[in-house]
Amino acid sequence: MKVHERRERIEGLDATAVFVGFDEPERLRRLMLRDVDLIFPFAVDRDRRAYRAWGLRRVPWRVVWLDPRVWWQYGRLLLGGERLRSTGEDTLQMGGDFVVAPDGTVAYARPQNRDDRPPVGELIATVADLR
Repeated sequence: MKVHERRERIEGLDATAVFVGFDEPERLRRLMLRDVDLIFPFAVDRDRRAYRAWGLRRVPWRVVWLDPRVWWQYGRLLLGGERLRSTGEDTLQMGGDFVVAPDGTVAYARPQNRDDRPPVGELIATVADLR
């Protein structure tokens, strides 16, 4: 969770990050959030209403598991010393990254296609531009 590393900058912009997952809370704690110091709110959307409302879709298995870029990314993370976390119950549900302006409008939207999250700096720059 690279966003955690930028906590001071985010808070310095009078902003926060909110993480949303859909797995059972205990599974999230045990597998995906083990050894993670949660400094931002984490919400659980079991029925995925928020996912649908934000246009976050499920993809066919081949989009995720047959894409060499996904395997390259995992290899790069492992070589960089990161420990891979257990997958959630649905590896085909895509996530996304959004910045919501103080007036409630969406200032930045990037639904995920694969394991292709935007750089945290890109999100922070969007927040800074709103000031």
